[in-house]
Amino acid sequence: MKRGQFITLLWLSIYLTGTAYGQQQDTTYRHMFRAYEDNDLFNVVGGISDRGYTNGTRFDYFYINNKPPRFFLHHIMPKAGDSSVNTYGFSIMQVMITPKNILRRIPLRSDFPYSGSLFATHSLQSVNPVKKYSWQSELMLGVLGPPSLAQQTQESVHHLVGYFKPNGWDYQLKTDLLLNISVAGEKQLAHIHKALELIGGAQAFAGTALNGLAAWTTLRLGMMDPYFNGYLSRYSAPYERRNRQQIYFFFRPAVELTLSNAFIGGGIFNRKNRPIPPPDPNYDEADNADMVRERVVAKCDYGVVVSSGRIGISYTLTSMTPMVKGTGNQETSNISLYIAW
Repeated sequence: MKRGQFITLLWLSIYLTGTAYGQQQDTTYRHMFRAYEDNDLFNVVGGISDRGYTNGTRFDYFYINNKPPRFFLHHIMPKAGDSSVNTYGFSIMQVMITPKNILRRIPLRSDFPYSGSLFATHSLQSVNPVKKYSWQSELMLGVLGPPSLAQQTQESVHHLVGYFKPNGWDYQLKTDLLLNISVAGEKQLAHIHKALELIGGAQAFAGTALNGLAAWTTLRLGMMDPYFNGYLSRYSAPYERRNRQQIYFFFRPAVELTLSNAFIGGGIFNRKNRPIPPPDPNYDEADNADMVRERVVAKCDYGVVVSSGRIGISYTLTSMTPMVKGTGNQETSNISLYIAW
């Protein structure tokens, strides 16, 4: 079955399942589960490649809580005023990065390194539906290196599907601490009824994992709930709503300035002990240059969201300029499944 046919059938099943479940309950949803998978296996453009950011698997639990915060960290997370809808989240994610040629036992020094990470996050998305703006904050805690089990995961999956075995994990980045915080703000710039929205946003992030800034604009177009009604309503609609289906497209160009990136350059404690691959006697090409990371990256996310009742699915394509000099542009895709209750 072709990937396009598979995606079409999956969306149809989401529609039928969401409608059936929605007839059982007419309460407003306050909880959501998300299963999230980044992988160029889903690419409809750009082809399949394990180069660079090759896989990201994430599971999230979101819940709405507008009561006064009790947890001390919630007091320092920015809120969007008295009218805000506050959606908290907990997640766990595993990330894999590999060079272009995974068959080589000794990877090129100038290419992406083998890198694995495993981390948990706690987030708050505070949205003001009246003034049309939001604050998003996230705390991250995790580990870089062999304890992430990225090597075992990739080797097992490749064996399961009959794909090439990655041979260079002996040179993966060493174990290190990932501790980060990020804060982002978004504001509606323009809209046409409920059919089109233009939103601007900016983000700052700091810690042992990533340090930098980002800015973007988002265009949404289609049959949809307003963006600033809350996070859950972007991917679901309760039974009390007359129209419980959504289908909309989005386009999000962005630019990122990243001063440091532990996922590529290594963590702060073991950065100087990063494994340096020796020359490979099995290959003729010279490899005397070290990896050079690009600090400024332009990217664009574009895709579609389809939801029916409590069930939603999104498909996102991401195109970005090189993160490592000489490696070329990268395309990857994401499929996410949302279940609300």
